[in-house]
Amino acid sequence: MFSEAIEKYLQQEQLNRFDLKAVFFDMDGVLYDSMGHHAASWTKAFTEAGIHFHEELAYLNEGRTGASTVLTAVKEAQNRTATDDEIQKIYRRKTEILHTMSRALPVEGMKNMLEQVKNAGLEIWIVTGSSHMRFIDNLKVDFPGLIDPTHVVTGKDVKHGKPHPEPYLMALEKSHLERQQAMVIENAPLGIQSAKAAGLFTVAINTGILDDDILTDNGCDLLFDDGIELAKNWKKLLHGLQIFSQ
Repeated sequence: MFSEAIEKYLQQEQLNRFDLKAVFFDMDGVLYDSMGHHAASWTKAFTEAGIHFHEELAYLNEGRTGASTVLTAVKEAQNRTATDDEIQKIYRRKTEILHTMSRALPVEGMKNMLEQVKNAGLEIWIVTGSSHMRFIDNLKVDFPGLIDPTHVVTGKDVKHGKPHPEPYLMALEKSHLERQQAMVIENAPLGIQSAKAAGLFTVAINTGILDDDILTDNGCDLLFDDGIELAKNWKKLLHGLQIFSQ
């Protein structure tokens, strides 16, 4: 069912086969239905700073580091470079607002997805632009026994956030895997760009407000409507990947 996308990826990357060992998951918008919170807190923080910003920009810029998000937004809104002081104040205010909101719930279907990945004997890694390590405690509660806290790449681990390939290249380095041994689950345009630039097979789920075309235009190899559809089709996808491992 998914053979055409897999074969196309292997040809593009000039690879002969798959040898899947791990799945790299983005966090916000993939494991957690948190992007609405992030969009609202970014919008409020920028508005308070007198900078025009609307929620769709949060989805389009998802995956950037906090500093990069501020720099990008200020450049687009006012055609200038944000100062270091502005970056710190706006990001700090965004974080304060975010922490007043209710805790985001897991994306429906993703606990089942993680369970299937683990039962298949594959490693689970988290690759997120977040730098707030408290999310590790949430992962332990919401996905008990499924995620190793050492199998995480955060915004603190990289110099360049998404769409730069460094986050996913770092995941490959930390996991001691080659690109044909891992695949990515993403939901954001910049995350897809990052994963593809690292040479990884990338599956997207559209859990946000963006049109499907935006995700496919940014290069994902496959697109599912949501976490439930992905989990439902995981065995078929895994079977397809295993066929190309022979």
